[in-house]
Amino acid sequence: MITELPTPITWDSASWDTPGLTWDGPLPAAFPDTLTPPLPSSLTPLPMSLNTSIDFLKDRVDKTRSVQAQIASQWLWPLHSVAQWQSDSAALDKTVEGSLANRATEAHTLTEAARGNLDLRLESIHAMTVTVVGVMRVRTQRQPESKAVVDELSSRADSRSGIEREGTACLSAWKLEFGASAFSPSPGVTYEAFRELFYGRAANLAATPPVSSLPSLRELKETYSDTQTLDRRETGRLNAKLAEVERNCQDWYAEATKVFVAGTEIGDLIRAEVPTSSDYSTSTPAAELPVTPPTL
Repeated sequence: MITELPTPITWDSASWDTPGLTWDGPLPAAFPDTLTPPLPSSLTPLPMSLNTSIDFLKDRVDKTRSVQAQIASQWLWPLHSVAQWQSDSAALDKTVEGSLANRATEAHTLTEAARGNLDLRLESIHAMTVTVVGVMRVRTQRQPESKAVVDELSSRADSRSGIEREGTACLSAWKLEFGASAFSPSPGVTYEAFRELFYGRAANLAATPPVSSLPSLRELKETYSDTQTLDRRETGRLNAKLAEVERNCQDWYAEATKVFVAGTEIGDLIRAEVPTSSDYSTSTPAAELPVTPPTL
């Protein structure tokens, strides 16, 4: 017979009343640190909205560049030229076509629009599913041969996948058990209109009135997925630039304030003009905040 070995007692599992535990030595000053290391800072999402971080860091770059240009005759930071500060500013300018900030904000806007279109379609599918399934349940009182099919239908989902799954099952039951267009649950609720919510329709400008095209649910899902991919790509590239810019700004400030101490004309100019807040929602005067360069 195999005897199960007892679970070893560790510092984080023991308590003062643990049975069988005795200790006659000194207690440690502190318990050991957790064995799970923290995420590297490079993998930690920026704790602010995209627009807020762009606007704050562009302002900081522009003011750093402005001060650096004013004191260039007396001191230049050797790790970043005035031209490079200008390039960073352009990259963070949302109004410049093709800039990192412009591409990222446009990609995010397209993603939001695609998600809105997809969710609007699913809302229509869900609303029609609720109506159709409800009428089908009543109809099975006179059509008992369809009860086994209808009993498996539902219309309570609150997720995209759930709404699509319920609507697809309803569409199949409508076609195979209720004769497709032969069954009309209520005015304006038709099999053809419900099917078009899934499969779309081609435009027919010759019709009276003209019929516009309607993308299929699959096309809406693909468009949303594509825009999400572009959004992630452009946001990732922008975040890399934001991290680089922030590091440069903080390192520049750290060195500049060592070269020009408080109380000197240039030292006071730097501290008054260059924002250093890490809150991204306020711009606290530099003199009130310590500068701690981030780990990239």
